[in-house]
Amino acid sequence: MTTRFTAADDLLHDIAGRPNGRESLFYVLPVPHEGLAGLAYVFKDDSTGRFGRIVALGDGLSAEPLFLDVAADLELEWDDLDDFVVGGLHVRQPDPLRTAEISFLSSSGFGIECRMEGTHAPFSWHEGIDGCPPWAADERYEQSVRTRGTFTLPNRSVDFVSAGHRDHSWGTRDWRPLQHWKWINATAIEEDISLHGWISYALGDRQVNGYVSRGGVVSPIVTAEARAELDAAFMHTSLSGTFVTADGRTLRLEATSVAGVAIPARHMQMNEIACSATLDGHAAIAHVELGWPESYIADYTAPGAEPRVENTTPQDRSIA
Repeated sequence: MTTRFTAADDLLHDIAGRPNGRESLFYVLPVPHEGLAGLAYVFKDDSTGRFGRIVALGDGLSAEPLFLDVAADLELEWDDLDDFVVGGLHVRQPDPLRTAEISFLSSSGFGIECRMEGTHAPFSWHEGIDGCPPWAADERYEQSVRTRGTFTLPNRSVDFVSAGHRDHSWGTRDWRPLQHWKWINATAIEEDISLHGWISYALGDRQVNGYVSRGGVVSPIVTAEARAELDAAFMHTSLSGTFVTADGRTLRLEATSVAGVAIPARHMQMNEIACSATLDGHAAIAHVELGWPESYIADYTAPGAEPRVENTTPQDRSIA
């Protein structure tokens, strides 16, 4: 590992004047053993200097989530990212590069309280075999986390101990090159093994990034293969993957979808799904995000289109 982050990297960065400039923090909170998938996303849009946030909670693979609230054109309350509020979402980072805490409660009674603790040092996408694409960010870190918290629903509350993932990126975020991606995160329940995998298709090329952490020792992924099965609405119902790291080891992921939510992102749709999983046979918790062009989904699922039988994502296709 050659890139090292400092405590300042958990704070705001100067992206003024950057075309498609964005700084964002993403927290995914899969709790498949309770049939729930939570997430929170905070971003600053440099074109306006204003902030936005997304809070969501899903309890199945239906098109209607339990809760989804997207808000933009907001002020950052307080001074910096160590302790702030955007649109009622309170985020604290009491131990830089290691812990994060989020809190949110809507007027309708949906809420999230969660503390996250990293299981390894943050991983920079610049350490990946294909590096950090210039359209994705100047810098981006990923970190597997253990989670403890509560989901509040209007008719019940669910206390949970689970595992999830967080990222923080800053610089250019240009969605236009992206055609499809798989953003895959999983952590074993009782073993100290975690995975972050990224497979994307942009500008005619295939990109791979990510890591496997074993006992807190992180090794970058050098090859990644993943295949997802899709339902009629293009939500993934399962995913299988094989990942080889720079230390020569191989990790196998099997994930079964439990709950999720679809979120729009420019011309793309992000299907965010919590999964029960295994990592090399060890019970695990996963969050798998697949990104698709909205027009592609619409064309494929339009009335009269042929029923979908099996997945034929780009990496599964060949030409004679």
